[in-house]
Amino acid sequence: MTTAPPVSSYSIDSWTTDDVRPPERVEYWMSVVSAATRYRVDPTCSPGTFRGRLLRIGTVAYTLGRASADCAQGHRTTAMASQDPHDSRTLLWTIRGQLLVSQDGQEFRVGPGEAFLASSDSPFEAKLDHADIALLTIPRAEMENRLRPSARRSAPRMLDINRGLGRVLAGMLGELFAQRAHLSAAEFDAVCDRLVDLLCMLAVGDDRPDTEGGLVEVEAMVRRYVREHATDPGLTGATMARALGWSLRQVQLALQQAGTTPRELIREERLALVHQRLRSPVHIVIGELAQRSGFSSNSVLSTAFRQRYGMSPREFRAHYLLGAMRRDGADPSAYCLIAEGATG
Repeated sequence: MTTAPPVSSYSIDSWTTDDVRPPERVEYWMSVVSAATRYRVDPTCSPGTFRGRLLRIGTVAYTLGRASADCAQGHRTTAMASQDPHDSRTLLWTIRGQLLVSQDGQEFRVGPGEAFLASSDSPFEAKLDHADIALLTIPRAEMENRLRPSARRSAPRMLDINRGLGRVLAGMLGELFAQRAHLSAAEFDAVCDRLVDLLCMLAVGDDRPDTEGGLVEVEAMVRRYVREHATDPGLTGATMARALGWSLRQVQLALQQAGTTPRELIREERLALVHQRLRSPVHIVIGELAQRSGFSSNSVLSTAFRQRYGMSPREFRAHYLLGAMRRDGADPSAYCLIAEGATG
């Protein structure tokens, strides 16, 4: 297994049950895959015969995965979705075998050459039967900003990727896997941006992503720039506009169209970084975390975090660690020691 680098970088991680003794494979798979995908995953066949593999490639913006399992069931509850700082959509593409998906009271059978577009904000369940699937996790805004409101509502969930534009999309996904070791974070994100363009075109037939005078493209570039520079304490709307070669007014109009402002976008990206880092087993002092995440001070971070998540960073970390201990079956009496450490 490779070691995942910091969240702001480009990471390639892989797991396989072949490295684990048969009696321990189910427990191993449940723990590593659930942590890697933010889904609860349970093998449904005999522990002694179960086999599974997972490859995950990702940046702060996009995550691309490939999973194969003899038989497994995964689900994402509303509570799991609420803990995810980034609202997203997931494209699931069946390469081999069968994938049965349930969401919003409907069931979809996704066979080879088919794909399903899942939403992260409602309960979701997927069953794998000797299947090999690819998963691309996309920030919701990256799709919605490319589609007209009417297209967002009518876009189908099931997609044919056996022919035409779908086949091109599948080919690009395959090449992205193949060239993963030769890409930088910026290059990986750039390819994923183009994949989202194609996905939106595929989802609405012959229509095209709405550009509205180029403002959508400006917004996409601004969001990518903010993701890559969120930890810079000097990042402002003016500095990003200057770096990208646009006027501040262009940046403001592009973000206004999406219902946000440069200040709000920067704050949300920084808060998402803090939210994720607080869930890391590596302890970081809150003051140091504020500095590393681009906030001018501990108090500024605490105020913004409480407004966004309803509790202070220290309270969130203590609450999260207690929940993790309970899920792992640890002794709850040790919570006091953890809470003391979380106040640092």
